[in-house]
Amino acid sequence: MSATTENGTRFRDFAFAAADLMVAADASGRIIDAEGDATLLFHPTADRLIGRNAIELISGAEGSRLREELWALGPGRRVSWEDPSSMEGGRRIVVQRSTAFPNSFSFTISRMPTSTRIRAERSDEILAERFRDAVMNGRLMAARQPVVETRTGALSHYEILARFAGEDSPVGMIMAAEKSGQIAHLDYIMVSAAAAQLEVKTDPTYRLAVNISGESLQRLDVIRELCAVISGHKFERSRLIIEVTESAHIRDIETAARAVSLLRSIGCGVSLDDFGAGSASFGYLRALDVDGLKFDGSFLQATETNKRGLALMRSVARMCAELGISSVGERIETESDRRLLIEAGVTYAQGYLYGRPIIDESFFARGARTLRSAA
Repeated sequence: MSATTENGTRFRDFAFAAADLMVAADASGRIIDAEGDATLLFHPTADRLIGRNAIELISGAEGSRLREELWALGPGRRVSWEDPSSMEGGRRIVVQRSTAFPNSFSFTISRMPTSTRIRAERSDEILAERFRDAVMNGRLMAARQPVVETRTGALSHYEILARFAGEDSPVGMIMAAEKSGQIAHLDYIMVSAAAAQLEVKTDPTYRLAVNISGESLQRLDVIRELCAVISGHKFERSRLIIEVTESAHIRDIETAARAVSLLRSIGCGVSLDDFGAGSASFGYLRALDVDGLKFDGSFLQATETNKRGLALMRSVARMCAELGISSVGERIETESDRRLLIEAGVTYAQGYLYGRPIIDESFFARGARTLRSAA
């Protein structure tokens, strides 16, 4: 969506005056308008940015974060963070999703002032403190989103997603918790509460998927604790799916493989989340004996220009079928997205087309919610 003439003039004036960069992008992150200091995205002029993908231009961990933040935002909501290591002095990134046109996003990228750069050195520490405070003081919430059969739309299971009261997105706090070594607490709390809910809700068709970090998968002590808490509840183990996220790189693949075996040995399903978001996805699939995988939503972005990504998704989905493991496509927002999944042979789908994440007030009714009770 292009800005109106009036807003476009203000857009340009502000961008040039502040020596910042302002960008408008579509739902895939493709830049459709740009004004200001293009060097903030490592380009000589703003007009050279048109048609490029903003996510691809913000490299490394920040690009992965942007991909997550883009789709976690509700219409009208915005999120910001500092990227101190990207260039001399660092930069600040603000992303906002349009209320009137939810498939449009605006980005403001600016140079960080000195005071902000000093604070940025403690940003992870501050986020980790906020994470611990949120969990210690009961601000942890859980949202559930349906996962359905792609062809029929029949419900397969719900994914349970961690949320924090007062936070636009959980991504920053979760990444900080991984870096600070606290993420295992969240994994324990979420798995414990899921097991408790499955015990209470005895309907055999009611199934849940819960995320655990790749960091936790590399700690057998954590996995044994997760197995113990699962085994302490009476329910059919196949009703619980453990999704391993790629937000943390799995360095010790041998330990991770043993961890997957332990979880599967008690009857739980194990799936790879965010498949394709990181460079190690295929290595994980080769080394870890999982029951399924979930394609990262980027596979369906910019379908006109992403023929390679779609071909890759088809090939991996075919391989999943041959191996007898399930495949899920996420961020499915339109009927066109669903048809692409069917064409590719992806068996399950998740996204706004089938339902947004909704806070489940009963999720922690019997399971642990705080670090105190999880310790």
